[in-house]
Amino acid sequence: MGYEIKEENRDHAPLERGFLKFSLPVESFINSQIVAGIVLLVSAIAAILMVNLGWQNSYEALSTLKLTLSLGDWTISHSLHYWVNDGLMVLFFFILGLEIKYECLVGALSDIKDAALVIVMALGGMVLPALIYSSIIWISESSNAYQGWGIPMATDTAFAIGILTLLGAKAPRAAYIILTGLAIVDDMGAVAVIGLFYTEQIEVLPLFWAALTLLVLFFINILGIRKPIFYLMGGFFLWWFILQSGVHATTAGLLAAMMVPTRPYTNKVWFRRKMQNVIQDFQDVDSLGTPILENEQQHALAVKAEDIAKQTTAPILRWGYTLDKPVSLIILPLFAFLNAGVMLPTIIPDFKDTVVTLAIIFALVLGKGIGISLFAWLGLKLGAVRLPKGVVFPHIIGIGFLAGVGFTMSLFISVLAFEGQPALIEQAKLGILFGSLIAGIIGAAILFLVSQD
Repeated sequence: MGYEIKEENRDHAPLERGFLKFSLPVESFINSQIVAGIVLLVSAIAAILMVNLGWQNSYEALSTLKLTLSLGDWTISHSLHYWVNDGLMVLFFFILGLEIKYECLVGALSDIKDAALVIVMALGGMVLPALIYSSIIWISESSNAYQGWGIPMATDTAFAIGILTLLGAKAPRAAYIILTGLAIVDDMGAVAVIGLFYTEQIEVLPLFWAALTLLVLFFINILGIRKPIFYLMGGFFLWWFILQSGVHATTAGLLAAMMVPTRPYTNKVWFRRKMQNVIQDFQDVDSLGTPILENEQQHALAVKAEDIAKQTTAPILRWGYTLDKPVSLIILPLFAFLNAGVMLPTIIPDFKDTVVTLAIIFALVLGKGIGISLFAWLGLKLGAVRLPKGVVFPHIIGIGFLAGVGFTMSLFISVLAFEGQPALIEQAKLGILFGSLIAGIIGAAILFLVSQD
């Protein structure tokens, strides 16, 4: 959150004024809602260009680059691709878990009457895409591609919200809430699919230790311990045990997020009283014209104010804000770069070589757009759901197609679904890229046209 600071309240460094003319627009852009989607898009385009402009060997060498951790006789070595997908992406799932927990407690999913519309839409956006994909695979008799049915089920929140943000006032505020809630429920379904259907052989002993670690984190929570270090250590052990169990390691991020405290250490009354005391003490020791560098008492009071603020904020929000930018601007773009590199066809391939691509395109575009709209319409007709104020049904249709932008999670599931089948992974990537692009354009166009009426 930014604060406007007047010029007379600043103490500039010698070259700072000129630098601010460049840095302020950059900072404003980084803090905007669309930046995460733009960085993801740039990373994916960079990977595609690298593969198709003669640097495929360099791209593959970077993806398979070995990174090794060792301590004495203990060594663990994996490729960069593995460390990102099974390691760093745990932080993405952790933030996703925080968002799910928050929305269920106080957000769009906390009131069943408001959540009903989002849940019904999400069900349509998961069921119909999976059915369309499976039907096309069945018709084509491509028996080795059935496991990809989970690919078109998820929604990429960053991309979808970024497109909606570009529309500005042309999309009602309620549309953001619906799309965010829809994406979260979609991702809940996708995480369940990963855990249940894309899991290797289960090793019971590591799973037992993972459950024990989760229980320890639960007790740390109910004991009122809010120090991040305890949850960081617990989360690391949880990740390690789940990784060894055969369940996909990113599940650890979601489970750890469920254990994060929601209650602040102190209440608002204490915060207001303490801050008033700090401000009064700050004024009492103030010397006009003396910088804070020369007044240790004032500096100590400023630090105290920061500590008071931390004790009054909920860890679930504070930790999420802390991790949001590193994950959205570093980890997700790195994931996109290492997973989106696909060779674009220069000739029209045979149908059998495009079955997965076509199945995913139809599932993302038609499955999402029609499935979400159809389930919402049925819910409205049955009186089970209601539209928020300012939202008309054509908005729902536009949101449904926007939800077809399934980039990040779809890429993630495709690697799991077709592990050891590089040809099918390449087809899946093409389907995800083109399907997401088409769905995004259609969704944005519908919302734009609705705003013109």
